[in-house]
This record gives sequence, C-alpha cells and structure tokens, in this order.
Amino acid sequence: MPRRLISTASSIVLASLLSAFEVRAGLGQTSSSAVKPPQDFPAGPNRDVVVSACMGCHPVSDVTRHRESRTKWAAIVDRMTGEGAQMTDAEEEQIVVYLSVILGKKVKINEASAGVVAETFDFDDTLAGAIVKYRTEHGPFKAWTDLLNVPGVDKSRIEEQKINLDFSSGPPEAPQRSSGASRR
Repeated sequence: MPRRLISTASSIVLASLLSAFEVRAGLGQTSSSAVKPPQDFPAGPNRDVVVSACMGCHPVSDVTRHRESRTKWAAIVDRMTGEGAQMTDAEEEQIVVYLSVILGKKVKINEASAGVVAETFDFDDTLAGAIVKYRTEHGPFKAWTDLLNVPGVDKSRIEEQKINLDFSSGPPEAPQRSSGASRR
C-alpha cells in the first residue's frame, strides 16, 4: 500500500509540474507564440515616450512580442509616423533606442556578417565591413569596448546596443524575458 500511495503522489506531482510547464511554455494555447509577451512595456530609458506614442493604436503585446534590430525598429517607427503617429524627431529617436535595446535581437558579434552588423547598429555598409575586417585581422571581440578600437565607430551607438551583443560561440542564447524588469 505505501508503494501505491507514493506512486500516486509522484504521479500527481509530475502532472502538476507538466501542467505548470505547459502554461509557462504556452503549450496548449491557441496563440502562435510559445512565450507570452509582457502585458506592459518593460522598464527602460524612454519607456514613457513609447507608451504615449504606441498605446493609442497598438495593444502592448503587438509590440513586445517582436525582437528586431535597430534598423528594423527604425523602419517600423518611420512607417508609423508615415501612417499618422504624432511625434517629434527627438521622440522618434528615443522610441527607436528603447525598442532596439529593450526589444532588440541578440547578435553573435564574432560570427555576424557585415550585413547583420550594419542592421544591428544601423551603420552603413562601409563601417560594418570595417568591423568585420577588424575582427578578422585582430581576433574575436571579448567585450563591447573592443569594438571601439575600430576606426570610425560611434561609441554611443555601440554602448547603446551592448545589451544585444553576444560574445559566445555557437547558437544564440534565448532572450531572457521578465515582466516589468529591464534586461541586463
């Protein structure tokens, strides 16, 4: 009898764990997204500008489910202003910074092509090519500050996007999502 009781208890615990895992992983939901996007914009610089510009037209989850490069976020925000979103040029830049940092894509900087580097930092092809050339000639970058050794690099742009730089090798790490906390 004690074995049966232990077996039943183990089954209940296992079923509970599996159920909790399915809820967290989004399994069993009709949504196409496996991870549920935050219900509010994560904390970060310029969040208030993003909230005032985006909330009138878009549910938060429509924005926060995306992970895009700086170039792609700039194009999306530009398209929104073309469709009537009201913001100053300064606010547009603040929104692009927030979105590309807080909802940016991780980039394996030591494996990225010049095209990916250009898109990540919103640099022209020449500067992106110089970054790849420098990496090829001097070895892998170990920290974001190593990129500052490349002539012509904009320190503020590199520092802005440092959170999205992955210096490891192999498959990119999965993004860490938390509700309400800024990414580190």
